[in-house]
Amino acid sequence: MITRWIQRKGYERLLIFFNGWGMDGGIADFLQSNTTGEFDRDILLCYDYRTTGFPDGLPGDIAGYGERMVAAWSLGVWAAQQTGLEKVDKALALNGTPWPVSTEKGIPPDIFRATLDNYDEENRLRFLRRMCGSTALFKRFMDFAPQRDAADQQEELDAILQEVTGDTVQPSPAWEYTHAVIGGRDMVFPAAAQERAWSGIQRKEMRGMPHFPFFEFNNWQEICKCMEA
Repeated sequence: MITRWIQRKGYERLLIFFNGWGMDGGIADFLQSNTTGEFDRDILLCYDYRTTGFPDGLPGDIAGYGERMVAAWSLGVWAAQQTGLEKVDKALALNGTPWPVSTEKGIPPDIFRATLDNYDEENRLRFLRRMCGSTALFKRFMDFAPQRDAADQQEELDAILQEVTGDTVQPSPAWEYTHAVIGGRDMVFPAAAQERAWSGIQRKEMRGMPHFPFFEFNNWQEICKCMEA
């Protein structure tokens, strides 16, 4: 896992953002650039889930905060609960579930496998367009798209599949998600699967929203508002 401090000013509250599969720091930088005024939380970015543990020393830094919030998108929803992170006060799932490969509560296994097996530069762009939901939004997204190639992203996706389908015992998370936002036009994590996964928590469905949610929630304040109810 790669981590980077987006904002570290010594606040008492921490927001940890778990990005989606195949991403880098571009989305977090986009959210930061649209955040106006003072945002009174330190912000930690996490991405690249070829490994799911935090770097040495980081758990101690996280433990020093009085309040910890998680915002996770897509496969980052699963990855966030694999880190050994403890004591999360609020946690938001954006278009993802803790079951990455699941007919009922995640991405159907045949679709996950087909994405992995056929992933190349051409299909990478096709996937990003499907993720954004339209050509117009895809063009906007490409201004801060990840600077990673298809082989690199495919390796990460394979590592995730091995984790969730292999013999390794998955850790029991010390915390649960408290809120979920579901995109009604999500073509990656089907909305119906998300609804089944989040039947017991506070959730909000955005009927017109595709898998990529950050044109609807384009700064840190708007993301945190999703955890206020």
